[in-house]
This record gives sequence, C-alpha cells and structure tokens, in this order.
Amino acid sequence: MNKQLVILLIGRITTNFADSFYMIATIWYVKTVTDSVFLIGLTSAIAMLPITLQFLYGPIIDRFSKRKILFFAEIGQGLFICVISILYFTNALWLPLMLLLMFLALAFSEATYPTESALIEGLSARENLTKVNSVFAFSYQTLDIISDAISGILIAFLGLGFIYASNSILLIGTGLLFFFYLKVPKSKKEEQPSSRSFIAQYKTDFIDGFKVVRRQKTLLTILVGVIGINVMATMGIAMLPVISASSASYGFWLTAMSVGTIVGTLIANRLDSIPLNKVMPITSVISGVCWIVSMNTLELFIVPYIFFGAAWIGVGILSIYIHTLIQVNLPKEYLGIGFAFLSSLLGSLSPLGYFLGGILGELSSALLVLLLSGAGYIAFSIYFVLHPTLNKLNNRLNVSFSEDIQ
Repeated sequence: MNKQLVILLIGRITTNFADSFYMIATIWYVKTVTDSVFLIGLTSAIAMLPITLQFLYGPIIDRFSKRKILFFAEIGQGLFICVISILYFTNALWLPLMLLLMFLALAFSEATYPTESALIEGLSARENLTKVNSVFAFSYQTLDIISDAISGILIAFLGLGFIYASNSILLIGTGLLFFFYLKVPKSKKEEQPSSRSFIAQYKTDFIDGFKVVRRQKTLLTILVGVIGINVMATMGIAMLPVISASSASYGFWLTAMSVGTIVGTLIANRLDSIPLNKVMPITSVISGVCWIVSMNTLELFIVPYIFFGAAWIGVGILSIYIHTLIQVNLPKEYLGIGFAFLSSLLGSLSPLGYFLGGILGELSSALLVLLLSGAGYIAFSIYFVLHPTLNKLNNRLNVSFSEDIQ
C-alpha cells in the first residue's frame, strides 16, 4: 500500500479503537445504572441511528475536500466524548443527555466511513480492491479483538471516566493526523467550480447521486437481503449484555465476534474468484448454523464463544463482499454519495433491530431473540438461492454487474 493508504489505515484503526471502547462503556453504564433490558436495547438503537443519516453526507463528500471532512468529523466526535467525560467526573451525567451526546458523536463518526471508502477506491487499483479492503478490515478488526477482550477489565479497574477521557484525546489526535499528513487527489467535482449556492448544488448532487444508485438493480437486490440480516443480527447483539454475567463475559462475546470477523476478512481475499451465487449463500447458512449452535451450548464453558466466533467468519466474508461490490459497481465520481446512500440503506433498520430486540427480550427471553438472529442468516441463504436474478450471479467479485451498465 502507498503512504496515503497507510495514513488512512492508521486513522481508521484509531477511530475504530475509540468507537469500540466508548460504545462498550456506554452500554455497560446503562446496564449498571438501570439494569433494564429495554433500555439496553434502546441505547443500542440510538447508537445505530446515525447510520441511517449517512445519505445526507453524500453530496458533501463528493463535492468538498475529503481530508477536511475527516478532520472535522474526528474533532467533532472527540469533543462530544470529552463533554461526556467531564459530566461523568462531575457526577452530572444524566442518562438522556448522555444518549444525546453519544448520538451526536456517532453522527460525526458516520461521516468518516463513506469518505474513507471513496478514498480507498481512488488510491488503489481495481484489481487490488478486495486485498486492500481485507487489509483495512483485518487491521482494525485485530484492534477490535484487543479492545473487546480488555474492555471489561479496563472498565472494572480504570473506570468509565478514564475510557471516555482517553478516547476523546485519541479522536482529536486522529483528526490532526488527517489534517496535517493526509494528501489525496481532488475528485472531478472538487475541481469543477460551481456558481450555485450551497443548498442548490447540494440538492442537484443529491438527486443525481440518488438516480445513479437507483440504477444499480442487482446490487440493491442483494442489499435488500443484507438489510434483513442486519435487523435479525442487531436484535441478537442487543441481547449479549443480558446473557452476560459480568463485563468480562460481555467482552468475551464481543471478542468472539471480532475474531470471527477478522478470520472472515482474511478468507474473503482468497475467495474472490469463486462465483457470487456460491460463496454468499454458503457462508450465510454456515454462519446461521454456528450461531444457533452457540446459543444451545451456553453451559459448556468456552464452546459457545467458539461457535459464535465461527458464525462471524461468514459475516466478515459478506461484509468485504458487499464493500467491494459497491466500489466496483458505482461510478468513481459518485462513490462518496453512493456509499453514503447505500450505508444508510444497509443500516436503515438496524436501530429497529436493536429496539425490537429489547422489546422481545423483555416480553420473552434473550435466548429466544438470539436464536431468531441465527435463523436470519439461514433465511438470507434461502433468499439468495431462490431469487431468479441472484442465483444466476456466477461472476467474480471484482467484475461489475453488466446488466446494471446502461
């Protein structure tokens, strides 16, 4: 990878590290203070809500300096987390205010993902996209493993205040790294001067980007199924704190997720020559089976964590595939808004999943919700096999869908 990709990767890793820690800290704080299954699910839903707003960033990402966007996004997120830490240390941290500040911080954070995805495509050759995406995912998932594994210990021994304060510093430092050291070429839209007002230009770019995304029929058909997976999976993830006896146990579940995902990102790079209509349904059904087995072996010490991690191998593969499919099929000049639109689409119902998880967990049991989550992956596999268009996708990952080229 070239120097600019390395700088981008370092920034992605540190941001992911900070996000993981303060999110785990927030969820555990809610559980400790309220011990409410519903409020735990609500907190997770609020945390996912900013994803649905990513489509609003699209025109800005394609039209303005991506370096400055990353700078302001990191600084803004860091400042909001800093306020949380100050309120915590002064015993003035009111739960509704905490959730509002977390939402605002994550709203800034969400601007970084489509921006970085657009930069990756511009800084690497198409034939290397799967590899570069895998390297990025591998690197920050490795750090996720560390943060998830030690989060419970750090919360117990250092306290929530330390987590918030240290992560605010880390995020502000990442913003400064991007501002002073990240050098990226301008996009065509950045170089084209506009005589229109910001609002008028934004509206035009927004409509143009929407039309481009709408033409990607095959890609959207796949994403419909992935949205279903996301809803089911988030229902289950919201229940992990409920079935955890301690913060360390919760950390083990998160570690299993991270380990499985990182293995999946490594495998994805070796599977990109296999037809999509074989890789995607097979990995999905394996994930579903492993997920269900893990929930039926909760009394067997380490066994459930092993199977849960195995379930996330398929999730890691699918995430790399979806990421690369978007990069391959969208025009370069619309990558920013395309990623923003599609990320919003993918995450649009995730808050609902967390919310439903909290409600169903309250009305029935956390275990039942987790079993339904595993069944969601099996349902996606069936959807892929039975769909008349998807079951004919025998092209490789790095080849665009020819039927979408008009």
